Amino acid sequence: MANFNNSAYGELVAELLNDAIYLKDRSKRGVISTVRQYAEVVVRRILDLDPNAHVTLGKAEITSGLKSKSNDNKLLMEAVDNIRLIGNKCTHTQGLDPITEEDVVSVFDSLFDLYAYLFVDYFTRYRFGSSGAIMSSFSILPPIIRCKTLLSLYEVDENNISVIDKCSLAILKAIGLDEARAWIVEQKEKLSKVKACTKEGIDEIRKIRGDEVADEELRKAPNMYDCCMNRLSAVAVTISRNGALYSDFESAMELFNEKGFIEGDAVEVVLFNDLMQFVYLGRRPTQNNRLDKSYITIL
Repeated sequence: MANFNNSAYGELVAELLNDAIYLKDRSKRGVISTVRQYAEVVVRRILDLDPNAHVTLGKAEITSGLKSKSNDNKLLMEAVDNIRLIGNKCTHTQGLDPITEEDVVSVFDSLFDLYAYLFVDYFTRYRFGSSGAIMSSFSILPPIIRCKTLLSLYEVDENNISVIDKCSLAILKAIGLDEARAWIVEQKEKLSKVKACTKEGIDEIRKIRGDEVADEELRKAPNMYDCCMNRLSAVAVTISRNGALYSDFESAMELFNEKGFIEGDAVEVVLFNDLMQFVYLGRRPTQNNRLDKSYITIL
């Protein structure tokens, strides 16, 4: 990016996240006002703005810039508008209505939408599934952000088996088993028409593991509907037995520091590393005993 630099915003972002997330007993009004400020930093990154540029979420030039940059992306535009509207209640004094917990939840949900848009924008340029290393690093994001990103990508890339596979599992981890199963059933007609393995994938299995294994893979899950249902059941059992590996940035940060950076100087790798570093900027790790060294190595 020509103008936006992660390191230039490191101190500011750390202060904003401290006041919005880590500071105890902060008022709801204060939390929302700070999230709105942080959202302006995200907008600066989306538009690649100079640090001296004046940014407010309701400014006409900002709104038109976001519409143009995103092709009027619904995920982005509705998130910015919601943060702006609720933020107005917390920064202006003409309204005396109380700020509710629902307001706080709504603002953070819109912030997650902003994060998701960053990755939607990236994977619009570099198709999801084209790099195993990038998919592995992407999996270190909190499940809710992966879920929002993949649902949005599925709308425009319904035959991408990597999107389909990861989307059903992200819904499971972010929302729950019933919701994940309902999504698969809702998409059954489409998923049943998508082969679970590409010809290249099956040829690779035949080459490495033999015809018998390849034929067994095709028999078990000939299409993505069957594949998703099988995978969902297996992963749900594992989560039920062992618990989720991580649920937010803080509990995933040790793994991000250990495995999140991708080696290489290709443009798509450099851009993805920079994006991951941005969303983890200012986050504070919490102790996560599930991330023992042997498990990280297995991942």
